[in-house]
Amino acid sequence: MSEDFSPQVGTVNGTSMPAVEDTEWQRIEHAYQELQRRDERAEYRTWKAERRTAAVLVLLFAMVAWNCWLWFEHRKVQAVVQVVQVDEQHRVLQLGLPQDLLAYEPPEGLYMDMLGQWVRSMRWRDDEDSKKVTRMRWAWVYRHTCGQARRLLQAVEDREQPFRPSKKLVAVELKSITKTAVPEGYQVLWTETSTERSSPSVKTTQWSGTFGVGRTQLATLTDAMENRLGLCVTAFDMSPIPPIP
Repeated sequence: MSEDFSPQVGTVNGTSMPAVEDTEWQRIEHAYQELQRRDERAEYRTWKAERRTAAVLVLLFAMVAWNCWLWFEHRKVQAVVQVVQVDEQHRVLQLGLPQDLLAYEPPEGLYMDMLGQWVRSMRWRDDEDSKKVTRMRWAWVYRHTCGQARRLLQAVEDREQPFRPSKKLVAVELKSITKTAVPEGYQVLWTETSTERSSPSVKTTQWSGTFGVGRTQLATLTDAMENRLGLCVTAFDMSPIPPIP
């Protein structure tokens, strides 16, 4: 004969579990909430630290970029041109507003003066062993040469070796500088008189050269002092004129 079994709530294997008081549940719930609050505060502190680190990195990058920009701008030569006129009372009057160097268009006479000095400095030779004057002249020529003409000038230097000690003297006398039909093109005629110490004879040769001119951006203050208007030779072709029989 079987007996009816009625399960009791809160028992394990038929053994009664002790009743949990409400205060104990409240203590457990409070501890859980405290742990959750601490976890949230730890996550917030971590987020703030990461945000602060990112802000410092961004600020550091901005400072480095700013310093680099200042360094590049400091190297760049800011040159302007102010046109003036001297009146009858010898007073200097400004004409118009200052212009950026490359925005100013020099007259043809300034290009002609530059070409005359370019030919004299490049073709002139002396017998000085140290070649100090020759190096100064060629430095001036290079500062007034740009574009493809710089490679041509380097080829002339490699071929003629102007800095090598030599007993040959060459004097240059300009004959004419004329504007050609080609835009920014000029023709220069000059005479070269050469002699050597070992030979008293004097040799005279007529030369002709065609030149293209333009403007160049000045890289250093020294360049700006030597080439105040940024004038340069962009192309050239020089050759002696065959003597007329």
